[in-house]
Amino acid sequence: MVNKNKDRSFERIAYRYWEKLVGGILVPGERGYVPSEGEVLCAYNELKERHLECDCIVLRTGTHSGEFYQQGDKIAGVRIVRQLDSVGTIEFRLSTDFHVRLDIEGLSPLSRTEACCDLSQTISNFENFIDNFPRYMEGLERKKLEFEKNNKLEEMAKGSIRTTVSQILPPLGYRWDLVERGRDYLLKVGGHGTWMEFTLNRRNFSKRLAELPDVLGQIEALSKNMTFPMNIEIIK
Repeated sequence: MVNKNKDRSFERIAYRYWEKLVGGILVPGERGYVPSEGEVLCAYNELKERHLECDCIVLRTGTHSGEFYQQGDKIAGVRIVRQLDSVGTIEFRLSTDFHVRLDIEGLSPLSRTEACCDLSQTISNFENFIDNFPRYMEGLERKKLEFEKNNKLEEMAKGSIRTTVSQILPPLGYRWDLVERGRDYLLKVGGHGTWMEFTLNRRNFSKRLAELPDVLGQIEALSKNMTFPMNIEIIK
């Protein structure tokens, strides 16, 4: 179950990573602007010439069939799809609106739609995404390695906290419970008529646990001098 939760956590990181990149492809344009057929065909042909590996389709109305745009046809839009290695596809579609979609292995599809866009800049960003995809994959791999490193450190810290607490508190007559709260841990300590809670993490647990016996002794001495029970909260 732990590994499954960690996998889901990284999926969220990966999704946000790609979401930011995909979100930057479409460049909002002047409201109400609709590119002419000539502008669409020009942008389409230039991209198709530069990226032969793309699957490029002119969406059109008319009686003709075949690959090429012919006189009398009316452009309904364009659709450009690029296979990204073996892990997914990126698609740009211009019809009644501007649409970009990324299908990547292991994640839900990411998409964004705008009613108006700067066609030239959007096409340029789409090409940049294709050209830089290997670098983006390397960046994601670095994030994954960092994620796995942090998880390992957290597991080591959790083990050290449990081991240290189990050695310190039972001989002193205290009960305890350790609750995970994201990257932090809430240590609950009870005994000798007192109950206290405080947080630990992998950066501060060594120092705090080393001081814990003295702190508990001070709290116990204080509680013995109280003439009536009270809850005390210390905020630093």
